[in-house]
Amino acid sequence: MSKDIWKKILIAVLLFAALLSITAGVKNALYYSQDFQWDAVKALTMHIDPYDVSLSQLARVNAPEMNEFNEYFDSINAPQNMEANQFPSLLFLLSPLTLLHYTAARVVWLILNLLFTAAIIFLLRKTFMKQLDRDVFIIASLLMIAGTPWRNQIGVGQHTLFSFAFFLLAVWLSELGHSEIAALPLAVSYFKYTLTAPLAIWFIYKKRFKEFFISIVIHIFLTIFSCFWLGESFLNMIIKPLKVSSALASEGSLDISALTGGASWAVVLTGLLMLVLLGIALKFDEGYDNELFTLLLLVSLIITYHRTYDYFVLTAALPGIINYKKIRAFYVITVLFIFFGLRVFHENGASIIAAGVLYYALIVGFAACFMMKSRISFSHK
Repeated sequence: MSKDIWKKILIAVLLFAALLSITAGVKNALYYSQDFQWDAVKALTMHIDPYDVSLSQLARVNAPEMNEFNEYFDSINAPQNMEANQFPSLLFLLSPLTLLHYTAARVVWLILNLLFTAAIIFLLRKTFMKQLDRDVFIIASLLMIAGTPWRNQIGVGQHTLFSFAFFLLAVWLSELGHSEIAALPLAVSYFKYTLTAPLAIWFIYKKRFKEFFISIVIHIFLTIFSCFWLGESFLNMIIKPLKVSSALASEGSLDISALTGGASWAVVLTGLLMLVLLGIALKFDEGYDNELFTLLLLVSLIITYHRTYDYFVLTAALPGIINYKKIRAFYVITVLFIFFGLRVFHENGASIIAAGVLYYALIVGFAACFMMKSRISFSHK
């Protein structure tokens, strides 16, 4: 059979798998969307410090406004402890959803996550994937949705789809020359700062300093507002969320903190990696957009706490890898194992180790190919 026929068969299989994945993800989200953080945001809107609650022994708010939330999770034998691991300037972004009762808000959040998925596919085609072959783009998009990470994102009500969609929107608007407007979605994208803070270095590489600095200033002002809202100091509004998030440091999947058991020196290594990425971004001239984006994306998933449900973004690394024949097949094997293999083995210890070996080898291999290409390019200038 011809290559075109094989492509059509693959697309048909992935389309069927994607439909099954959507069905399962939606079903899980309607029943059990525990990472939504509706409770933390609701507490914040009530002038209750969600960080003090998260750090307390009870870790929940017993107030009439919270009864529906608490009673629902108690009824399914999954009582929730509040984990406000986001800065207040970020939590306020979800405050409109607390105008709804929890059960209604959960459905709205599910619908929004499906829309964010569509936005990611659209914006990737407009930005980093605009030069990909149409069939390859379709296959990559269906693969993302068919994979376990995306399905779990939907099912647990996570925020990476939300943040990644707004990051790509910022990139697209910036590419169109709307720098001031692009700063707004960039600021929103920081909700999942463990992913998008490293990705934001792309704006420094592109010398789009206006977008980057305005996005930071927005959060400075929102943090100042939060100080008045909760009657707390500016320093506490930084330290308290970090205390909550630090408790999760060793609970990731393949990241450095998880591999080191939350060792304190892992924070130092994270800082060094960020400095290296920043140095690369400042050193390189334009012409490496896809490669640098891929490097930032790959490293972002190990630099701080991430569970495997965040790895759905791996398909977005394709444009930077596709021209490197030496690692293309290895990239496909790594993605397939993380997307489907881990599920087969129920993410047991051995499968996580195998995924880690594959993933870190992919980063090293891609970085080596990228540096070799850039060195050759520089030598010809």
